Amino acid sequence: MNALKLFLSAFWPPFIAGGVILSLVWLAKRAAADGYPPFIGPKSFPELSSCDQAEQKRLLHEASNEAFRGWRLFIPICLFNSNFASGVALGYMLPLLTPFPNSLWVWTGIGALAAIVAAWAAGRLERRLVRQRLKQSATSVEAK
Repeated sequence: MNALKLFLSAFWPPFIAGGVILSLVWLAKRAAADGYPPFIGPKSFPELSSCDQAEQKRLLHEASNEAFRGWRLFIPICLFNSNFASGVALGYMLPLLTPFPNSLWVWTGIGALAAIVAAWAAGRLERRLVRQRLKQSATSVEAK
């Protein structure tokens, strides 16, 4: 019970702070000229390589708008955030429960490792969701 209490006390501050920061980054990135979600870009989709630069931007922007309508845009944010906050909480909790050295470097290292894994997972999720929308738009264009 004590381990769960330690974990949750260390989990919530980075989860809340990360959620606010990543949401602002997401909105700023979407409002920017390219308008892509944070973890993907045109190079993430080889099927767009046959189109010119302007068409790639348009197709990717439309597909990401369709893929992340409403509350769905928070799915990659929550995935990244929960994994990152779990890594920070684990880095905080390990030295308290084990003979692992207590150091800011330990927290930072475990948190960074969790952030890398979380960014990879969120990027894969975004690519999968956007790729489905790109395929749907390609089949609808071919049907016309």
